[in-house]
Amino acid sequence: MKITKLLSFLFFSAFCNALFTSCDKKEEITPTSVINTGLYVLNQGNYKSNNASLTYFDFTTRLPYDIFNAKNNRDLGDTGQDMLQYGSKIYIAMYQSSIIEIINAKTAASIKTIPMLNELNMPSLPRSLTCYNGKVYVTLYDGHVARLDTVTFNIEKIVKVGSNPEGIAVANNLIYVSNSGGMAAVPDSTISVIDPVSFTEIRKIKVVINPIVLKSDSYGDLYVISMGNYSTIPYTLQRIEATVTPEKVTKLTGIRAYNLTIDGDFAYMYDYDYDTNYNVVNKTFTLYDVKNKMIINTAFIASSAVAKTPYSIDVNPVTKDIFIGETDYTNTGKMYCFSQAGILKYTFNTGLNPVKTIFISNN
Repeated sequence: MKITKLLSFLFFSAFCNALFTSCDKKEEITPTSVINTGLYVLNQGNYKSNNASLTYFDFTTRLPYDIFNAKNNRDLGDTGQDMLQYGSKIYIAMYQSSIIEIINAKTAASIKTIPMLNELNMPSLPRSLTCYNGKVYVTLYDGHVARLDTVTFNIEKIVKVGSNPEGIAVANNLIYVSNSGGMAAVPDSTISVIDPVSFTEIRKIKVVINPIVLKSDSYGDLYVISMGNYSTIPYTLQRIEATVTPEKVTKLTGIRAYNLTIDGDFAYMYDYDYDTNYNVVNKTFTLYDVKNKMIINTAFIASSAVAKTPYSIDVNPVTKDIFIGETDYTNTGKMYCFSQAGILKYTFNTGLNPVKTIFISNN
């Protein structure tokens, strides 16, 4: 729910039925024991409806199906939030279920389900994932970050950060966390900086209130989208130059971004507005050069190319195709695949609210 994806999600859920529409029978295929080259889409589902799912899409057959259910004879859980591949495993953060589901990257078979509970045995609510030096790091909405060992699957340590942490990224051998304060009386406006060796918070960086999306580039910079207060303070894209001391925060003017992803030297962003009837209007898709810090194109994909509400954006690191997930918060979602030139190549059905795409290879 990049967003906050949770806040936007809860808002629309008040108006929508908690339904999940699977792919048509003609789109289903029989799962094989080893997955060929393709992709996974994590479908968030509806909050408290226990209808998150994992779509597998094979690049050869181009037939999507709900692979987690097929492989494990059970549902994925409630409110899929983020997904990360590290080595031969995929880690899935399930917010309302408060678990980390670990699956085999090639078969989607469950390896381990880790309950994420605090010292009072209450759900700590995992949000976002990153990896560094053999560990997986998880933001927990109760105000902490957990470090997970990828061999033992033990939660080694938990560190306190700001209120309601969302995004997490690694840059300059440090871990950065956006503290949203999304459920707090006063929204947070900080980025926590964590030393992964001592696993302690060493300082905070001040940004616009309610920071959510946080991504790092290969030059030591971070890009953060703060959602503001949804009224007098607008959502704002900022660049943090983290290689200087103290870190320099710059608001990027002339760019509106609701969500973004970074691949190589480019940041891919989308943005939209709502009209008085809460219809999505004024969709824009911006391409930004992170190396030269400049806008390349504010319409690299046509506004009309995605029919409904954009919900996710990811880039295939090999082909450089851009994948944009679409939602109406009620029915089956759709994934759009665009070429580097912004030309639509194909679409396929997903589950409800496609929130994250990762790309799988047999290599």
